[in-house]
Amino acid sequence: MVKLSTIGMSLMLALSTPAVSEIFKPKTAKLDNGMEIVLIENHLAPVVSVALVYKVGTADDPVDMIGLSHFLEHLMFKGTHKVPAGAFKEKIISKGGLINAYTTQDVTVYRCDIAVENDLGNLDMVLGIEADRMANLIFDEKETKAEQKVVMEERRMRLDNNPLGAAYETILRSLFKYHPYGIPTIGYPQHIEAYTNEAAKNHYHKWYTPNNAVLIISGDVTLDKLLPIVQKHFNAIKARPIPQRKRVKDPVDKGVTQEIRIQSPRISFVNFDWYYRAPNHNSSKNEHYYPLIVLSQILGGNANSRLYKELVDKSGIALEASAHYEDESIDPKHFEITATLHPDYQPEELKAAVEKQVKLLLDKGITKEELKIAQRDLLAGLAFARDGNSGAINAFKRLAFGFTVAEIERYPELIRAVTVEQVNAAAKAILGGGASVYSEVHPEKS
Repeated sequence: MVKLSTIGMSLMLALSTPAVSEIFKPKTAKLDNGMEIVLIENHLAPVVSVALVYKVGTADDPVDMIGLSHFLEHLMFKGTHKVPAGAFKEKIISKGGLINAYTTQDVTVYRCDIAVENDLGNLDMVLGIEADRMANLIFDEKETKAEQKVVMEERRMRLDNNPLGAAYETILRSLFKYHPYGIPTIGYPQHIEAYTNEAAKNHYHKWYTPNNAVLIISGDVTLDKLLPIVQKHFNAIKARPIPQRKRVKDPVDKGVTQEIRIQSPRISFVNFDWYYRAPNHNSSKNEHYYPLIVLSQILGGNANSRLYKELVDKSGIALEASAHYEDESIDPKHFEITATLHPDYQPEELKAAVEKQVKLLLDKGITKEELKIAQRDLLAGLAFARDGNSGAINAFKRLAFGFTVAEIERYPELIRAVTVEQVNAAAKAILGGGASVYSEVHPEKS
């Protein structure tokens, strides 16, 4: 790291060392207050995307107010003395910009896409607003109570009145008995009812500090032009101590499968899901991490995958069939296999067909050709991600999950290094013990 003193007060700047397999070629910096900055230059269009990622999510919420992080995300649009409620969106939209925000179990992300002007005035405006609401958010009792009703209505719309809402919540509780991942990001009604203005304010002051944030910018701007703007707006915000992120661990239930069956008159399809407990990047035994990424691609990543070819293309027994590895999180999640029944077939036929494919994988393993195709497709997807700004932001959001810039840049190299033997070992270790949770979704019988 070298000291950069040409823009006023000291700024610690760390240009990333070129990796063996460069993808985004990011430039990184760190303010004296601890805020991380990542720039991925992309001059394909005069547009810049800004994402401010706070390292706090539902899993960090008070146990009696789960969803408070999501609630605070809503309140972040309620204004400051400088930019009152509603004015933030108006300012962005008036310049043709797009804004969004979302909360997960581990992070809260604020995103803005806006055109770049010659004087970078739009970028300056966006960063100024983000810095202002990082430090000066107003907590108005009336606005807080009103937003509480909005969040409750959002829960009703997304979960309570959604025929799959009960299934989703039941599956979460089955996968995570004590860990906070077992509660939906929005919380339960009793949690939402418990939110207070004071609780939201305390949560804000506890977690919304520059040393707990990553500013990711992708687009048509260079580092020498960006850094003075960032420093102007954020440098004066003081760092504060960050709470330790403590999460309850679930007991080991290897060899036990919980079966869930959901029926609803509002559902018109039959769907099956198998959930297997799996390590992640932060696990002490994470040797299966990259092999599991490749395995998910081979088994059900796209139309080249085993499940799709066998169940959709060849037999036609499934409308959809896929596999997904939940790999971006602070704590371990799961590996999932899912299939949707074609109406011309019986449910037991599809269930048996999927389980046959899993057994074949465990008995025979994968082939070198399958490995090559999966690696090709994974890296092709990464290349396409470089075409716009979203791919870069999603990649470097992983900094909030414990990844380093170097490892993110080495992703192609790490995927290419995966062997047939490693994928087979991961399959046996994760899928061989059986699913932790198995679920069926059916239309209600007449």
